[in-house]
Amino acid sequence: MEQKYFVSPTFGNLNLVEVSDKIVDIVKHHPTDAFKITIGTDSQNFDKTKIVLVVVLEHIGKGGNFFYNISRINRIDNVRQKLFTETQMSLECAEALLKIFEEKYEKTGFDYTKMQFVIHVDAGENGKTKSVIPEIVSWVKSCGYDCVTKPDSYAASSVADKYSK
Repeated sequence: MEQKYFVSPTFGNLNLVEVSDKIVDIVKHHPTDAFKITIGTDSQNFDKTKIVLVVVLEHIGKGGNFFYNISRINRIDNVRQKLFTETQMSLECAEALLKIFEEKYEKTGFDYTKMQFVIHVDAGENGKTKSVIPEIVSWVKSCGYDCVTKPDSYAASSVADKYSK
């Protein structure tokens, strides 16, 4: 995954390693609490396709923090292709984050495997993306992640959507 910079309303501008540092700090300060990492992407077409990738650290029952990255690529008009591009970006981010946890924190005793990783996809049963859902969900699950679609995919359909407009 290319070097991406994320923005956090709480922590400011960070690269993905710094995002992982913040996640570890938060989780370590609450060792008995449950956490989930949710990654989702949404995009909107302008002269280019604006893509917003979001990493959410959900502190179960107590709120959470999120980090987002905005990129622009050549315009994608095909809805299926756009959804696959969004999902690929989410999967690449999840893999990169897991790699950082493995390489940087595994020897420190931080057990990142206790956190559930979930991919949120901006596709739902009502609309043009309905026909692609089985394929996308199977792809995400084959990569080892839980997959959530609309209306429950808040990381993609709410958080990322807010910044993609």
